[in-house]
Amino acid sequence: MSIISLIVGLASVGLSIYLSNPNSNANVVSLSGWLASAVITITLSVSAFISIQRLQQNSSSTIESLRNEVVRAKDDSIKHQNDFISQQNDLVSYRNISAALSSMINPEPIKEAIRSKLSAHMDNTNDHKDE
Repeated sequence: MSIISLIVGLASVGLSIYLSNPNSNANVVSLSGWLASAVITITLSVSAFISIQRLQQNSSSTIESLRNEVVRAKDDSIKHQNDFISQQNDLVSYRNISAALSSMINPEPIKEAIRSKLSAHMDNTNDHKDE
């Protein structure tokens, strides 16, 4: 927008100098001032656009690297969660193996449990027959 307004101003000054056609040095100085401000404005605008483009590229690469980091952390979290579940399953298996081995070494608790369950079942069966 500033470039367009500068071009319009430069054109209007140039047109006024051309139409008045005086041989004054003030008109030449005025026109050269507008030309200098046009060059400065265009230079600043181009450098601003280049800077904005670099900032956008840097921010997009930063965002992309952060996105990759988040995905990597999520994958690590899922891996650790799966490892934890696997370890829990292994512990349950080890507990079952331990219980089976200890019952083979000392079968008395299992025999007592079976006897008590059998007597309780028989008592329940006898109660149902009496009714």
